[in-house]
Amino acid sequence: MNSKERIQSLLDGKQPDMVPVFPKISFATINAVPGMDFHDYTTDPEHMANAIISSAVKFGYDAVGITTDIANEGMALGSQYERPGDRPSKMVRYLMDSLDDYERVVMADPMDREPARTIIRATELVKKEIGDQIYITSWCNGPLNVASQLVPLEEVLIGMIDDPDTLHLLLERCLQFSMRYAKMLVEAGADAVSFGHAMASCTVISRDRYREFALPYEKRLVQAIHEAGGKAITHICGNIQPIISDVDTNGSDIIDFDHLCDPAAILQSSTRIVRGNLDPALFSNGTPEEVYQETARVVELCKGSRRFILGSGCEITESAPDANIRAFVQAGRDYGKY
Repeated sequence: MNSKERIQSLLDGKQPDMVPVFPKISFATINAVPGMDFHDYTTDPEHMANAIISSAVKFGYDAVGITTDIANEGMALGSQYERPGDRPSKMVRYLMDSLDDYERVVMADPMDREPARTIIRATELVKKEIGDQIYITSWCNGPLNVASQLVPLEEVLIGMIDDPDTLHLLLERCLQFSMRYAKMLVEAGADAVSFGHAMASCTVISRDRYREFALPYEKRLVQAIHEAGGKAITHICGNIQPIISDVDTNGSDIIDFDHLCDPAAILQSSTRIVRGNLDPALFSNGTPEEVYQETARVVELCKGSRRFILGSGCEITESAPDANIRAFVQAGRDYGKY
């Protein structure tokens, strides 16, 4: 059973040979290609595809995630970012100063905008090279995340209280772009589309706010991904335990959970396949022995559910030593056999 078959088997409701191993690692894959920097990766689809493929081959995990960073839709829709060689993109200027400017968000063709175009083309290249061997996911963002890339975060949060009608108008425009982008990612070869929605976390907003400003839009985004022929993965950073039963209703095929969550509680409250949840900081700051032991603990705790994918709670950064990623994958293989 190869990597793609392993994940597809789980999604089909069958038992694979072992727990799939799928860390959240994207721009840090530049470490697998000597001399590549962040700017190379984020601006050139061939560089991006090369890094993603090289890293997957080097470490032997079961799925890849194709993206740059959380600036994707914001940059495509008009916010200004720096794109340096030594770090991820950095905000320079928001498209809007307030929610009242929401009409400045105009629908665009993702293939005409960066970094969406680069990610779509990189997806095509990865699909062509290893699409029959490994499960391919590409990333977009949920509407609250997109909104926070277009206007200062405090405007979004205050709008939930003082001007919800205008915030909904903005979220609708953000959703329309995300749905169109997700559809193009599936058409480019992604088996699944993951959408980041950190703004929907209980670390940021309440359960009631999640139900009003996130869940209805997530449902429509998931539906659009399914209609395009892909699977959907929800990734909400931070603590989702208070809302996991709500997230469970958005229709996603897989729900990610961060290191702040208790795996047992997530499995008890969700009926979906779940992926998690090693602390990304452990990859950067821990020893290989510590990473191995924590990975083994999480796998032993979760694999009996038969609906678990081993992953990092969030993005593994470029500071993670190769030895720690190898320890993670090795522990997943050693303890993940059914």
